[in-house]
Amino acid sequence: MKINNMNIYLLFALLGGVLSGLTETINKNITEKKYSVFSYSLLQWGGNLLFYLLLFFINKEVFPSSLSSYFSLLIVVLFAFIGNIFIIKAYKTEDVSNINIIWRISLVVNFLNGYLLLSERISYLNLLGIFLILLGIIVIFYNGKSLHLSSGFIFALSGGICFGMVAYLNKITLSNFSPVAFLVAANIAGTTLSLFMPKALPDMLPILRKYSWKILLSRFTSFIAYLLFIYAIAREKISVVNTNYETLSLLSVVILGIFFLKEKSNFQQKLAGSLFCTLGIILLNFF
Repeated sequence: MKINNMNIYLLFALLGGVLSGLTETINKNITEKKYSVFSYSLLQWGGNLLFYLLLFFINKEVFPSSLSSYFSLLIVVLFAFIGNIFIIKAYKTEDVSNINIIWRISLVVNFLNGYLLLSERISYLNLLGIFLILLGIIVIFYNGKSLHLSSGFIFALSGGICFGMVAYLNKITLSNFSPVAFLVAANIAGTTLSLFMPKALPDMLPILRKYSWKILLSRFTSFIAYLLFIYAIAREKISVVNTNYETLSLLSVVILGIFFLKEKSNFQQKLAGSLFCTLGIILLNFF
């Protein structure tokens, strides 16, 4: 049976979403309360850097010469660094499926930034999409009488807001960098910043000894997920690619969290939250 190019790129987006979900599930699985969040941050930034450096040299990439390019890059890294710390802190107390649903606030922030700062068009269906994502976030913490805002909820929400800002800032910064050069420079900055944080190095070593294969797998799946996403976006409509990627990432985390991490509490709320967010993602991307 012949598979046309569109189906191949759609498959790339779907597979990228699943691998992204697998990455987040592994990250949750290896995060222990007794270790510093900065040690996990160092492992993530440093692990990413190794893979992107390989691609950097294979493609014979170069960095921009303008110093102003690096100023905007540092702002991106600062938001990404803080957002990642919030997400790691959320991993310590909250179910990964809940975190992943809450993290979709980043899509809302990104969309509003496009409207407010870049004068991008917004429709009534887009507004409905925003409402559905917010509803998906709220429903998982509604106990029938009031909202139960746990520390994990606050950390995940804060992280999602930071990453929503990162998406907007990336659009500005990538005008000066190739995607690979940008990722290498950003991960160099993130790794360096992590090195100077409290207990980053001392706690990193026992984590690395205990979870070496899981860490390697999570960095590899993260790397491949991003490549598949970028490759699909370059050759297919961004609305189609982004919807499939985000939806599969969301659903795979919920499924993996329930069946492999045994996060079976509030199953109906997680299912409802996932459904609302999925519908919201579709409305944001297609209308």
